[in-house]
Amino acid sequence: MNRLIILNPKSRAGNARSAFKALEPELRKKLGKFELYETTGPMDASARVRKALKNKEVSQVIVAGGDGSINEAVNGYFEDGKLLSSKIPLGVISMGTGSDFIKTLRQLSAVYDVALQKNTYRHVDVGLLSTESEKRYFINIASAGIAGRIMQSLKSSKFQHGSPAYYYHTLKSLFLYNPEMARLTYEDPDGKEHSEEVRLLNFFACNGRFNGGGMNWAPSASLEDGLFEGLLIGGVSKTRMVVASSRVYAGQIEGFPGATLFRARRMTLESKKKIEGEADGEVYSADAPGRVDYEILPSCFPLVL
Repeated sequence: MNRLIILNPKSRAGNARSAFKALEPELRKKLGKFELYETTGPMDASARVRKALKNKEVSQVIVAGGDGSINEAVNGYFEDGKLLSSKIPLGVISMGTGSDFIKTLRQLSAVYDVALQKNTYRHVDVGLLSTESEKRYFINIASAGIAGRIMQSLKSSKFQHGSPAYYYHTLKSLFLYNPEMARLTYEDPDGKEHSEEVRLLNFFACNGRFNGGGMNWAPSASLEDGLFEGLLIGGVSKTRMVVASSRVYAGQIEGFPGATLFRARRMTLESKKKIEGEADGEVYSADAPGRVDYEILPSCFPLVL
């Protein structure tokens, strides 16, 4: 079996290459032959994965990196709105600062490392977000509001590793953030349309369960039900949100101040102002008047599980 491992050497605060070298002898023993490709810049992982799929070079693609690297690889599976392969699965070796998506995978597969070795996979849901200027696929969580500010702060800082870093940048961004009015419209599982307008703090379109270095925003989210777990937070003071934030790590979302929870096939977020967000740790934005559409693409993506 030929495998392609995509390594982001800048993951794990720049220590991913040395961490991978320590793992490499054991990986070659368990996985056999593989090609190692180190990324050199933004979207390089997407380009390399796309090339491998189009040329049918490999039987498995593995990302050795964080959530952003996984997102780039996921986007590499698509070209012009079409999935390039449903039979060459994507696997993950965790080497990121947040490493949130792997937490969901390990909850869903108690023997994930065995699945990686045997190349067993299932076809899971993937999200698609669309703005006026871009389309981006995501496999974990897309968010908007203060989450976008947090990710911008995180990426511009040397303090990036794990939950403490995310919590620090959350507090910093909360202090500086000025909530704007936004309207969320979504279609529920029965096809009924709902709409709500709030002074937006945070919004989450969850396919996976964790982001932000272990914050469990969607403990009941499934990768295989054809639905987003949606979460809208607004109309509450930033102080109350900070006080309650520790509950999120335990997955205690019910009763979170200012939170509306729902399930949806598609959602639209609109504001008279610019919308800033992140998808799997990658920043996106929609210039004023901002509009972002989120759609679930069911049971299409080959994922090692």
